[in-house]
Amino acid sequence: MVSVTTRIYLIAFHTSLAGMLWGLDTGSIGPITQMEQFTSSIGHLSSVLLGTIISASAKSFPVLVCARLITGIGQGQSISVVTIYLCEISPQEIRGTVATVLQLLITIGIALGYFVAYGSSRIEGELAWRTPFILEASMAAVLVSGMAFMPYSPRWLVQRGRIDEARAVLQKLRASNELVEDELRLIKGSLEEQSREGASYREVFQKRYFRRSVLSVFLMSFEMLCGIDAVLYYAPILFTQAGFTSNRAAFLASGVSGIINLIFTIPAQLWVDKWGRRFPLIGGGISIATCFMVIGVLYAIYGGKADGQVYLSGKGPQWGVIILIYMFVASFSWSWAVVIKIYACEIIPTRLRAKACAIQQLSNWLVNFAVALTAPVFLRASPSGPYFFFGSTTLFTTAVCHFLMPETKGKSLEEIEDLFEMKPRAIDHSVMA
Repeated sequence: MVSVTTRIYLIAFHTSLAGMLWGLDTGSIGPITQMEQFTSSIGHLSSVLLGTIISASAKSFPVLVCARLITGIGQGQSISVVTIYLCEISPQEIRGTVATVLQLLITIGIALGYFVAYGSSRIEGELAWRTPFILEASMAAVLVSGMAFMPYSPRWLVQRGRIDEARAVLQKLRASNELVEDELRLIKGSLEEQSREGASYREVFQKRYFRRSVLSVFLMSFEMLCGIDAVLYYAPILFTQAGFTSNRAAFLASGVSGIINLIFTIPAQLWVDKWGRRFPLIGGGISIATCFMVIGVLYAIYGGKADGQVYLSGKGPQWGVIILIYMFVASFSWSWAVVIKIYACEIIPTRLRAKACAIQQLSNWLVNFAVALTAPVFLRASPSGPYFFFGSTTLFTTAVCHFLMPETKGKSLEEIEDLFEMKPRAIDHSVMA
């Protein structure tokens, strides 16, 4: 007989295959665009313009662009929905841990993407760059096939008046019938209070919800401005500038960053519900910013440009930058990568959560797009500028978290709603206590 906790984690692992797909795409797309086999068949292009079945069979640049746009829409929707779903099916005691399964599979996908691209780069012809896309398409088929066996969110069912179905789902996902009835009462009470008016996108930013909505959108946007996508998408460029002289060496160094990303996600997986939300965001933010600021100083002192290319002089500074990039990835992985998505989702009321999370995800992907589009130009235009910029935005975000972010550790989704209804002074005392 499968225990309730095991059942929840099995559901989380399957639905989080959406995260592994995103990670596989993120980890492989940069190396793919650096392959000679790719440039000889498609041409030179930015990796932001590069999705699964169509991508794997694309014969021309326009087809590939369309495939990437379709993939981007699908990935954005799936990541947003899975985040909401995991928060809503989980009991409050393990909600943070369950929600981090998504990030864990994202990091596995990123590491896998680097090494799949490294291995397929040895294949002659177009199959070299098509192989990662074929793998993504196969994984997407597994995800879609298994979703037919996943339960609906109990909050979604209650919201649509399907109380008996919601009770049946909770009975499979909670340890006792008493807990089931208590949670049903909380969900119904929360929804009844909020259902006097129909949920709308405008309501997300009404006075009552304005603070939490703006905070969640801000966190999801500025998560991308810490520079993580510049590292994940363009790791081969970063390591080449830091002294690696061959594509294969840069690919392998990128793969190591993927492994570090995976390893340092595991502590958050285990302890996020003990750490709470404020400590990872503030402590992790300070660590992330410090890494990039020091890299910026090293490039300002020992770096330069020659023939339009950024270089870094001296083995000591080169190894210092490489180690700091790995430290940056590790710092992001155990903190912001895990906690921001959980926090941004759980502070939004149940009735507005889907619409608010859509706005959050849109802001996240828009900033992601901007960073992916401009990072190669920025990295080649200024040796130290990108690192000082990303370090400064991270420090600003950390300050916002310190002064404006209440703790939600150990609270049910309905209790979190009450937390944001309190006066600011009361919130501050409850957080710092």
